[in-house]
Amino acid sequence: MFNIQYTNKAYKQLKKIFKNAPIDAEKIVKSIESYALTPFEKHDIKILHGKYENFKRLRVGNYRVLFDNEDNIIFVYEIKHRKDAYNG
Repeated sequence: MFNIQYTNKAYKQLKKIFKNAPIDAEKIVKSIESYALTPFEKHDIKILHGKYENFKRLRVGNYRVLFDNEDNIIFVYEIKHRKDAYNG
């Protein structure tokens, strides 16, 4: 089981998503919490390469959660729509 920590950037992105698409925001939070509770079950996660090397990506519908985990903490860095997820 992991604790979840959002960066300020990720928190702001999630707030913006919640404002425009509250159902999607709820799915994102539930998916992150599900991974935190059961990290060894099947989740749509990939280890990234290149610019985002050593980060992981959780796919939630049309959104991508970029995160890393260390010890018992999940650090959520960004939450973006899939078309913007890997740009800058």
